[in-house]
Amino acid sequence: MTRFSQYLRVLASTNGLAAGIEWLFYPGMLSESTLKWWGDLKKRAAAHEGIDITFYRTRDQQIHHLAAGATVPAWSAGTVINVCEDFLGQSLVVAPVGNLSGPTRMLEVFSHLTPCKGIAPGIPVKQGQVIARLADTRARGSVLLPHLHLSCIEVESHIPAHVLNWSFFPVRENLSVINPIFA
Repeated sequence: MTRFSQYLRVLASTNGLAAGIEWLFYPGMLSESTLKWWGDLKKRAAAHEGIDITFYRTRDQQIHHLAAGATVPAWSAGTVINVCEDFLGQSLVVAPVGNLSGPTRMLEVFSHLTPCKGIAPGIPVKQGQVIARLADTRARGSVLLPHLHLSCIEVESHIPAHVLNWSFFPVRENLSVINPIFA
C-alpha cells in the first residue's frame, strides 16, 4: 500500500486533473467523524468508517468536485474479493497482495461506484489500475455529490468474503477501522 498522498496524486492523474491541485476535506468527510458534510451538517447515525474524496482546489483557487463517471484507480495491487451494493452505487472490497495470511487481514473498500467491466470477485488488480467510476449519486435521489468513499479495515481472516458488505461494515465489533491517511 502506498501512502495516501501518493494515492491522491494517482487519482488526480487518472482523472486528467492538473498537477498541483489541492484535495479538500471537510470535517464530516474524515475517518471517525460523527458529522455530515452534506444537507443539514448535523450528526451522522454512526462514526464515519472511511474518508470521502471529491473536493479539490486548482491553482487559480477555484473549488471543484469530482463528477459522476470520474475514474477510480486501485490503491494497491491485490485481489477483488467482493462486490456489493451500497446506498449510492456499489462497493469493491480489495485484499492487497501479501495480506491474506494471519489471524487478521487488512482490506481496502472503495464505495459509491460503478465497477469497470471485468472487475469481479477473484480478479487481480494492479496498483493504479482503473477499477471503477464514481456512481451518479443524483440518479439515486441523493443530495450527496459523487464521491469516492475509501475505507481501510482490518477483519478476522476467517470471515467469508461474501459477508463483507454494508450490513457488516458499520458494526464496529466486526472490524477495526484504519484511517486511510495513516495506513
